[in-house]
Amino acid sequence: MVHERRRWDREKEDGWDTVQIVHPGETFPLFHLARNGTTIRSADDGSFGGMASRIRLHTGFFDPMNLSIVAAPYVLPRAEVITPFNPTLGYPLDQEDFSWRSRYKKIVSMKDELAEMVEGLGLVVFASYAELPFHHMMRAVREGGSPPLAQEIAFLLKRVFLTLTFASGPSFTAQAVYQSSQLFLLFRTFFPTDTGPLPVGGFVPTELEPLSVAEGFRVLLPFSVEQLQTLHAKFRVLAGLDE
Repeated sequence: MVHERRRWDREKEDGWDTVQIVHPGETFPLFHLARNGTTIRSADDGSFGGMASRIRLHTGFFDPMNLSIVAAPYVLPRAEVITPFNPTLGYPLDQEDFSWRSRYKKIVSMKDELAEMVEGLGLVVFASYAELPFHHMMRAVREGGSPPLAQEIAFLLKRVFLTLTFASGPSFTAQAVYQSSQLFLLFRTFFPTDTGPLPVGGFVPTELEPLSVAEGFRVLLPFSVEQLQTLHAKFRVLAGLDE
């Protein structure tokens, strides 16, 4: 059984050997059909249903991390999404959102509009607990019973940011979310790059329920192969963050 598991792990890792390695500060297309690792996903009726690609991120902290990039169909409240290719469909981000008081007042005034559902391709970038060598590294830390080392790894990973740039000009950034219990690294919620995470007050007024108010938004992309391939990204590793 152990032998079979090790053989499966080796075969899984071999599948990443030809995937492009990117480094912090390097701009790359998020999806590109000419690049090995990018595939089109079909809906049940055979129509275009999304895209997926893979990247190996070399931070310099560890061996390259295997990251999956997925744009899959989602239907989400307008309050939770930005739609950079067609900004009027998603949350109407403006100056009022840079103070939590004016932000809450704005959301209350638009509550019915923001509760409307928006359909698109939701973007998620993640390192699955099953991918190597990230999984082996973290499993070794957990099994070795080294809390200080685990905390150091978590701190390093939270310094990793992913920035998206669009042909129309806007730029949005996500900070890595690290969940040690699930051996999981995730980029999913994006905020404006120039301003940073949006303010959230100490409490959310009851009149905002059930709308979600967070530091960032989900990114919804259009059902268009051509437009998805214009999207570029860059990883950054920032120093000086608080633990």
